[in-house]
Amino acid sequence: MTVKVIDTKFTQVAQARPDSKKRVGVAQALEVLAERFGFKAEGLRFSVCYNGAGQILLAPEVSVPLAEAWLYQNPKAMKSVLRGLKQSAAGEIGPPLDLEDE
Repeated sequence: MTVKVIDTKFTQVAQARPDSKKRVGVAQALEVLAERFGFKAEGLRFSVCYNGAGQILLAPEVSVPLAEAWLYQNPKAMKSVLRGLKQSAAGEIGPPLDLEDE
């Protein structure tokens, strides 16, 4: 499986060496993620990827409830939702619809 690299500019936040159990600490990077995106480390999981140059990428992920996964698998629906959110943020909303049967 490949992971799409969204931004190729990386900022180094720390240097680390593997410990005796071959673990590498990423605490400082997790703090930056929490500050920037508002996620706690306990709620994240990571895709661990490498490339031909030997670089390792940890791509943070969150789980999506199964009942909501359809939206992420339907580009047309996602585009519509994002457009609606953008319109709402810009105050471009009309009167509420009357959804009751008459």
